[in-house]
Amino acid sequence: MEDKYKARINFHGDLKDVSMLICKDYNLGEFKSNEIILIGYEDFNFILETSKGKYFVKTFANFRKMDDCKRYIDIMEKAMEAKIATPKLIKSKKGYLYITEINNTKLRLCVMEFIDGKNLFESREKLNDMEIKFISNQAALINSLKIKPNFIYDRWAIVNFLKEFEEKGKSLSNDDLKILKPLINEFKQLNIEKLPHCFVHGDIIAPNVIKDKYGKLWIIDFSVSNYYPRVQELAVLACNLYFNEDSKEKTIKNLEIALKEYQKIIKLTEEELSILPLFIKLAHAMHVLCAGFEKNIRNNTSIENEYFLNQGRIGLKQTQA
Repeated sequence: MEDKYKARINFHGDLKDVSMLICKDYNLGEFKSNEIILIGYEDFNFILETSKGKYFVKTFANFRKMDDCKRYIDIMEKAMEAKIATPKLIKSKKGYLYITEINNTKLRLCVMEFIDGKNLFESREKLNDMEIKFISNQAALINSLKIKPNFIYDRWAIVNFLKEFEEKGKSLSNDDLKILKPLINEFKQLNIEKLPHCFVHGDIIAPNVIKDKYGKLWIIDFSVSNYYPRVQELAVLACNLYFNEDSKEKTIKNLEIALKEYQKIIKLTEEELSILPLFIKLAHAMHVLCAGFEKNIRNNTSIENEYFLNQGRIGLKQTQA
């Protein structure tokens, strides 16, 4: 299992060697232990424990270009400046972006403060009304950031539905195809470029929200943030954090609470409000499409992948009911 995650950064040595180097160059104290985080599809993340405490280390995957790594750091700096509830970056002697070579492998990474708690995927906790308001407030603050980073392709993003369906649709079961195919024409009717755009996190989902031991929520992982239709942020939230698998009524109520809070900061247009239900359906469809491909082609039967596949299926049925 460990080798599978190390392959993302083409590293086959002892993680302790990397950790000890980080301890030294970040002045984090003496190395005690490390623990690989077995959630997520792309980067290599681990928890580093030292004599001074615990830290979160994000090691950028091989496929990410250097500009992508710098882009991530720039976004995190802007989020910190805006006081978004996200872990703060820690500076090394080399700055926030740390580049090193160890065991003939070049690594690009950053270190952040460790949030002592569990992400909502691990805990399976549902948000209460106050927490929905908080996340919606944070989403609006994120969408208010005046930044337009270089575009980075995200295969799970709603705006990429048609392209991803053309590539992955044939890998799905007949039942899944039956549900997704009608969305193709609906997607083609969208004039995405005419929708209001802004900076969008794009991945505020259960694995990327941590509740700490004091009950505070933290939003993590801006890796796939982009300049997108503004409504995409809310659609992603609606298909996961605000989604209740057992009750369509509760899902609707959660979204109503979220929209009211969000619009205290950002007023949505009538077009955005009318198009949001379709974006939510497409968000569920992307979970079925991408998680289905992961399962059927890449043999990914992880708990996380099954979770998103099942949520997508239930969500699409709920939107049709």
